[in-house]
Amino acid sequence: MERVANNLYILIALAVFGWTWSSAGVTLGHFAGPMLDYVQMAVAMWGAGGLILVCLALLRQASGPPDPRGRFAFLRDWVAHHRAESRFAHVVIPALAFVVTMASFTVHKTVALPLHGFDTGWDAAFAALDRQLFLGTDPWRLSHDLFGSPTATWLIDRIYHAWFYPMILAYVFCSLLVIGAHARACYIATYLASWGLIGCVLALAFASAGPVYEGALFGAGGLYDDLAARLATLSAAAGGLDSQTYQQMLLAGHEAGQVGLGLGISAMPSMHVALAAMWALLFARINPWLGALGTAYTVVIWIGSFHLGWHYAVDGLASSALVVALWAAVSARLRTHRRAAPGTDTSAVNPAE
Repeated sequence: MERVANNLYILIALAVFGWTWSSAGVTLGHFAGPMLDYVQMAVAMWGAGGLILVCLALLRQASGPPDPRGRFAFLRDWVAHHRAESRFAHVVIPALAFVVTMASFTVHKTVALPLHGFDTGWDAAFAALDRQLFLGTDPWRLSHDLFGSPTATWLIDRIYHAWFYPMILAYVFCSLLVIGAHARACYIATYLASWGLIGCVLALAFASAGPVYEGALFGAGGLYDDLAARLATLSAAAGGLDSQTYQQMLLAGHEAGQVGLGLGISAMPSMHVALAAMWALLFARINPWLGALGTAYTVVIWIGSFHLGWHYAVDGLASSALVVALWAAVSARLRTHRRAAPGTDTSAVNPAE
């Protein structure tokens, strides 16, 4: 199963790269900066992930009986296992796939999408769909009725923006761990495919900027003026909201035509909510209580996405459904392979997998 999973990671990464390279206005030169950025990030994150796992193993060892083979015997076991199973490729390939996929996504979001433009009518369509789903009112009005104090909004803002490195560490840990082959492969493949399908293909098909950019990137303004004014007031009362800073930073980068890590604007579908949904699916395979916690976290991120003006509510609903579908498709593919080759690795975090 590991070989099938690795081939899938490579295929997804190359597909995302090919899609981005074929997009209007994109050249190979655009990839140089993002590739270097993500190589540096990968080295740092995989190094940090490995160090964290070593520290956890040492703590676990310290709490139990001493290993007669020495304090770092578990590291020798890990290396021996990976060497015997040719598993070093199962660490390196996810890392390389991460670099290629994320760099391609960055180029797509900062080069292809701006050239396509956002004044396509999709923002108005999603705003109207939001009001239909929420019985004639904007969902942000409901969230501000419930969580509209400066303290509550500040807390939602902090939770919403404390996501990027933890999300990557989950990917890193999945590539480093030996146990849970099925759930690990589902998470890694879904992660990579989501950046390609949700973050690139569908983001271009449904090009939209989000409520906060009304009047700047689409429309003439007016529909979300109340939200903008309210967020500015809450930011002043709360001592600043990260969302206000990042939204201005992204708009400035868009207007300057900058290409780089963390830049770019896109609303539908929401990759932010998609990443949270992936956590929920992964956690549910480890423990039902962790799954419930991951689901609650996803709901908070979804509420924050429209409470803070980043997204329409339908953006997160669409991306969550897509993540579930992608996970199910990957899982079905791996199960088919496992049934065809019963002698392969069938370990999983959840025995039911």
